[in-house]
Amino acid sequence: MYDVIIIGGGPGGITAALYAIRSNLKTLLLEGQFLGGNASYADMIENFPGFPDGVKGFDLTQKMELQVSNMGVEIKYGEVTKIDFDAMRVFTDHEEFETKTIILAMGLKHKELGIPSEEHFKGKGVVYCTVCDGPLYANRSTVVAGVGLPGITSALFLDKIAKSVVLVTPAKDIKSKETIYIDRLGKSNVEVITNSKVIDLKGNERLEKVIIEDNATGERRELDAEGLFVNIGKVPNTAFLEGTGIELNKGGFIKVNDKQMTSINGVYAVGDVTSEPYKQISTAVGDGCKAALNISKLLGAR
Repeated sequence: MYDVIIIGGGPGGITAALYAIRSNLKTLLLEGQFLGGNASYADMIENFPGFPDGVKGFDLTQKMELQVSNMGVEIKYGEVTKIDFDAMRVFTDHEEFETKTIILAMGLKHKELGIPSEEHFKGKGVVYCTVCDGPLYANRSTVVAGVGLPGITSALFLDKIAKSVVLVTPAKDIKSKETIYIDRLGKSNVEVITNSKVIDLKGNERLEKVIIEDNATGERRELDAEGLFVNIGKVPNTAFLEGTGIELNKGGFIKVNDKQMTSINGVYAVGDVTSEPYKQISTAVGDGCKAALNISKLLGAR
């Protein structure tokens, strides 16, 4: 029997684990793939305290992983397939665990284009992580299907290594609160096509062409592309929570109170998976801290 099981090993989940173990709670951290979450994919993080010159996402999350391991947190890898909130039991693809409390920290997953040809070219030219797979497309023609800052940063990353980069966005104008990236985009070699969307993909064994359509005129263009980088947003990893009693908003994000508790007593949620508006590493870290301290208080009161 664990005091707390944390599902998801991003910055929020890792911070929760650190605070839980420091509170002498029997803690289990479950992660489906690798610790660090989406933060690991960031080319450069410039808004996290303690790194005046910025820090690569992978480097930051590696330090987080080392810290949580050194603290003695029990970590297991496996995909959570089911949670019985009445019995407080968590099931993975090969094990099950019993706990007093749960912290949900599953984060987000990449949103797909939703066109029929997308599935065929996954891993054959269609990719969703620019930092992970971008280097494989050095000196090749690339297209970024992107919105907002993720689309811009993806295009700028590829501009350093690819033969050509075309950024296709449904927005009528390229905008971002991070104006420094708008300036960098203007000085780059990236071709920007606005008010357009990807409607089809062509190729034999691998991707060769990306078909786009102008949202206003319906005009179609065919772009040469050996790689298509999809950065059109993310959705929460909460599909398996539907019908469990956990209250979600229309977007599938978990509703929480000021203690990070969900609609079920003893079940908390932190980070990007919550309905809170700001999706930042700093806010996820704060959420994780808050949830763990509230659990410590809850269990101490018992």
